[in-house]
Amino acid sequence: MLRSITDWPGLIAYAPLPASGRYPRNRSGVPYYRAIRLRTDDPVQPPHRPNGLLSDTDWAWLIRSEHGWKQITDRFGDRAHIIAFTLARAGCITIGYELQGARPAPTPKKVYPHPALTATEKDRRTSRRDQRTNLQTRAAALAADLAGEWPGVAHALISTDHADRLTWAVNAATDLATGAVHPSVRAFVQHHAANTKARDDVQRLLADLGFEPAALAEIGLSRSPYIGVAGPVRLHPATGPVIDLSGLPGPHDIRLHPTHPLTITVTASTGPLLIIENRQAAEAVCDTHPHLPIIWCHGQPPDPVLDLIRQAATQVQLTWICTDADLGGVRITARIHDNLPPATAIRVIDVGTAEHTAGKLFSTHIRTRLEPVAVRSDQVGAFARACLARGYVVEQEASTRTALVMALDSR
Repeated sequence: MLRSITDWPGLIAYAPLPASGRYPRNRSGVPYYRAIRLRTDDPVQPPHRPNGLLSDTDWAWLIRSEHGWKQITDRFGDRAHIIAFTLARAGCITIGYELQGARPAPTPKKVYPHPALTATEKDRRTSRRDQRTNLQTRAAALAADLAGEWPGVAHALISTDHADRLTWAVNAATDLATGAVHPSVRAFVQHHAANTKARDDVQRLLADLGFEPAALAEIGLSRSPYIGVAGPVRLHPATGPVIDLSGLPGPHDIRLHPTHPLTITVTASTGPLLIIENRQAAEAVCDTHPHLPIIWCHGQPPDPVLDLIRQAATQVQLTWICTDADLGGVRITARIHDNLPPATAIRVIDVGTAEHTAGKLFSTHIRTRLEPVAVRSDQVGAFARACLARGYVVEQEASTRTALVMALDSR
């Protein structure tokens, strides 16, 4: 300990022992030092991380290994001194200085994390790497088991790199392989994460990864879907009276159930059947064009929804499909398009052609998933190519509404 250096309250200066195990000495045999370090004045206490000082990412970076002072200032800017000295007083790091004569240089040279913290971080990284390897091994085994019956699930398992997305894919695939069925999406999330809000978009996530809608239904993630219906249509339940929706502002939520089949009749329409993903845009078009049959469906439509769409499409001259302009929207468009009767006249509305604000840029993962669809020679392929050319998501309500109005006005 160097008692002559007392510039930093709460810290003690000391000279670290050189690698040789001996301090250099002058001609008189007196040891001298070329560098010092600052450490907490209570080194017996274990290091403790100060609350709210660093994000988890910054904390992990800092304790991983020693860092030059330029690295510290590049990462933390004006907060570098506050962060370093706060951590030093908490016993988390020591701060190294070169000596200029008997005094420390004006700025630090390096910071050194406490060995115990570095060891803990190394163990954490090793454990995380092992968990990821185990997760990928499980995913590959499940993919091999499910490829014959569920090729979409198998492809999702072997092509997903992101750890969180792969975890949910493995959870769902495991349930599929074992025959587990959940009463709802929340029950599925609760079962796997002990928190119903841990991933409230899991149904859409799995659909975007490529899980077949029937596979999601198999484990209870798309049971009894809702569909919105409006315009000059009548609904015919298996039992009970016919429901005439003509003249009633829509869309009206209808819960489809496998044990309660429903048929639909388009009573009168000189315009197209509109299949719309955005609920607010569907409501706006219902208000401005009440004479048009409209079906609102959100997310990948399961078989009961597709069946109702097919029924309505056979009764009109033209069917329009309007979704968000992103990977999910392209997949929804493709699923509806490919499940309509071959002779159906179809028009895909690209909401990106209307005035809009650019959304989130597509990741490499998203672009990779769009590219196979973009090679199609039909309107679905053209839609995918347009999305790729823009390179970002378009999903605003106003853009969807504007695109539909422009298309309707140009008929």
